[in-house]
Amino acid sequence: MKKFGLAKTDRVYLENDFKYILKEGVKIYGDGCVLWHRPNPHLTAGGEQKPSGEKVKGRIGVIVSKKLGNAVVRNRCKRLFREAFRLNRHLLTDGADCLVSVKNADKFPDMEAAGAAFLRLAKKAGIFKEP
Repeated sequence: MKKFGLAKTDRVYLENDFKYILKEGVKIYGDGCVLWHRPNPHLTAGGEQKPSGEKVKGRIGVIVSKKLGNAVVRNRCKRLFREAFRLNRHLLTDGADCLVSVKNADKFPDMEAAGAAFLRLAKKAGIFKEP
């Protein structure tokens, strides 16, 4: 059976990657969340392909503070934004690393709200490809 989740290579999970995107990335404010983005540092200088010729996929990381709520609330926010990224990945620029920091969990009660907020931020950031 095929897994539909994000593989480890599709997520920003190393502390150095988080620091790099936060320091060098472009910051975009949205309603209830903040997005940082920048090209994947593993891209070759000539374009968005690995040496083997395959495209470099974008990655996502979600930052949720303990101030937001208990573990159930924090994990739900992370799941919603990772799923929004997974479902809309084909609409994003290849090789764009994104970090989303959720500031208000009440603004994202369901998948539709999180997905719409993520796409608004992606359009504002200029990493959204028109289909």
